[in-house]
Amino acid sequence: MKDVKESPQADVVVLGAGLAGLCAARAAAESGASVMLLEKSAGPGGSTLMSAGSFALAGTDLQAAAGVKDTPDGLEAELHKVAGGKADPALVRLYVEQQADAYEWLKRQGVVFHKVSLSSGTAVPRTHPTDPRQLIEALQARVRETRAIALATGAAATRLLVDGDPRRVVGVEYTHEGRTAVVRTGGVVIATGGFTRNRDLVQKFAPELAQAPAWGGEGNTGDGLTMAWELGADLVDMGYVTGTFGVAINHYPEVDVRKGDELLLRMAMYRGGIAVNLDGKRFADESQSYKVLATRCLAQPKAIAFQVFDQSVMNQSAPVPTVNDLKGALAKGAIRQADTLRELAQQVGLDPQALESTVARYNELVRQGEDVDFGRKTLGGGFGTPVLLETPPWYILPCSAALLSTYCGLRVDTAMRVQDVRHRTIARLYAAGEVVGGFHGAGYMSGSSLGKAVIFGRIAGRSAAAA
Repeated sequence: MKDVKESPQADVVVLGAGLAGLCAARAAAESGASVMLLEKSAGPGGSTLMSAGSFALAGTDLQAAAGVKDTPDGLEAELHKVAGGKADPALVRLYVEQQADAYEWLKRQGVVFHKVSLSSGTAVPRTHPTDPRQLIEALQARVRETRAIALATGAAATRLLVDGDPRRVVGVEYTHEGRTAVVRTGGVVIATGGFTRNRDLVQKFAPELAQAPAWGGEGNTGDGLTMAWELGADLVDMGYVTGTFGVAINHYPEVDVRKGDELLLRMAMYRGGIAVNLDGKRFADESQSYKVLATRCLAQPKAIAFQVFDQSVMNQSAPVPTVNDLKGALAKGAIRQADTLRELAQQVGLDPQALESTVARYNELVRQGEDVDFGRKTLGGGFGTPVLLETPPWYILPCSAALLSTYCGLRVDTAMRVQDVRHRTIARLYAAGEVVGGFHGAGYMSGSSLGKAVIFGRIAGRSAAAA
């Protein structure tokens, strides 16, 4: 029999202390609510700590300082384009309307932003990088100093409690320190992340990725999604789960990208590099979204690819966002270096003649101004022009595609209220972060996930507090 302990009531209970959960808790407290924040892992952060720490924003002071012309309308149009026209227009409009305020709010919380850069899915430099650890530590500090918020780590929610007709959520059952407890509440915010770590759910919704290496936060097992699903919540964008290209194989020729102390996601292709397969041949337009490139990579022999680039690309290395930290990956041994392409190929077991021929062919196409092989026209998205690769030393990154995120899930309205399969509101139930579907559609713009976590997290917290 369960040892059930009744806990004090909280106005709002937030499930998950990742980026969305921290923002939801802080926003609810700012609205005058008492908050219980439950995190099943040992500490806050979730998948954000494994991310590049980037935000997709438009019309900021950092863009102006860099001479980048961008507008919220441009951001909105591009979000729809990247989503393949499948995103909920109301959620995209909400993101665009709230992104400037969210940016200023983050800075007031002590979050430090760095120089804007170009990333996947953006036609202009729109990526606003942060150090993901500094981001989480700043928000965690604000949460811990807020007396209205009680944070419990190692606390895993197991069931949503409901009553009434129509049903409404009135509490949460959770386990903590070997005991089962219940907290009664006026509103629950689900911010439990995706389900990359739940093989059964991956098999159900994305069977082609069932054997792909899975990352994401350790707590990303779909708990919040399944608890809401049990109450009849509608699910959105489940058919668009894809992998992410560029995850380093840290100990190549071993092929398990999970080996090593950390996730190394690097994207030299958006700085001018190319991607080749085990045959030493290009297999895609490298300017495409890293989600599209992931699908192309998984179709290659052994699902392995190599990003090849020269010193001109390495010179663009920057510590943030981490996807641009090429020097860091070189120092860790993930990227290999050689004075010639022949030596570079030999280091990773590629055919030297094939790699030399591929690079020569690519440079010929760049000089001609048309990539008749794969149609590459830009560095990434619609920005920049392909560059010649001809400045030694040479570099190569053995990499693959991995399941880092799911970007699909619960249907919500613009107040972040969870909707059931008949599009009716499930009373007192809200959601934010990766567990929310409907925003990304069929694609993904770099930085929009963390942006969504902050924007939708704050809205969910305020909505739950108001209820």
